[in-house]
Amino acid sequence: MYLVRPCTISKMDKEKNNVAAKQLIDGKALTIINEGKINIENCKKAGLSAHDVAFKLRTNGIFSSDGIKRAIVEQNGQLIIIHSGEENPKFPIITDGQLQNDILKVIGKDEKWLLLSLKKQGVDKYSDVFLGEYVDKKLKLTTYK
Repeated sequence: MYLVRPCTISKMDKEKNNVAAKQLIDGKALTIINEGKINIENCKKAGLSAHDVAFKLRTNGIFSSDGIKRAIVEQNGQLIIIHSGEENPKFPIITDGQLQNDILKVIGKDEKWLLLSLKKQGVDKYSDVFLGEYVDKKLKLTTYK
């Protein structure tokens, strides 16, 4: 016989679990090329062989990883390519109150910068942010409140 105890789960716990579950099921975006160098480990995580990477690049009119600032495989398999000299596109730094550390690295920022940027906009913590985007070198926040 099992004894089942009722417990309460806060809204924040549910949101954190939903984000974690979604990332577990859907995966997350992975940088496969950074400053022209292919990240083999991330290619493996994304299930991409060398042939797959070359094919994805060719279908985008690119025949070498040289000259690529960054190439990111999204959860749906789409390849986002940023050429050297181009600005980074809009990136979600905070989603559902959760910090996306890998995106911070992609845009060349750190957590100290982010916390300072949040404070400047009157936000104390990540969990208060539904969506935080880095657009045109600025942090754009959509808060829960």
